[in-house]
Amino acid sequence: MTYAELNLIFLVPVIALLFYFRWLVRWRKLCFTVAALLIMTAIFDNFIVGSGIVAYNPDTLSGAFIGFAPIEDFAYTLVAAVLIPLTWWWLGSRQEQSKSNTAKGKK
Repeated sequence: MTYAELNLIFLVPVIALLFYFRWLVRWRKLCFTVAALLIMTAIFDNFIVGSGIVAYNPDTLSGAFIGFAPIEDFAYTLVAAVLIPLTWWWLGSRQEQSKSNTAKGKK
């Protein structure tokens, strides 16, 4: 299995979630967040790959790189930029639901 195929396993469901919750997404903030995270990923991935801390099997890579970092490494950044805020929102809405259910039970 290549890294691109592995990335698709995670990217497709996240893109589906993003489409489903598109009304919730603040697109401008998401774009700034993704841009900042991609820049940081490029810096730190280049350091860890270039210094030999992490190595990849070249047979599983597409051959596209940003510096030393394979392009496939950046998919995880996209997944995190979408999943972390959605998870935060989901957990917060569950907590609000729980509080309102508790308040209704106390009346």
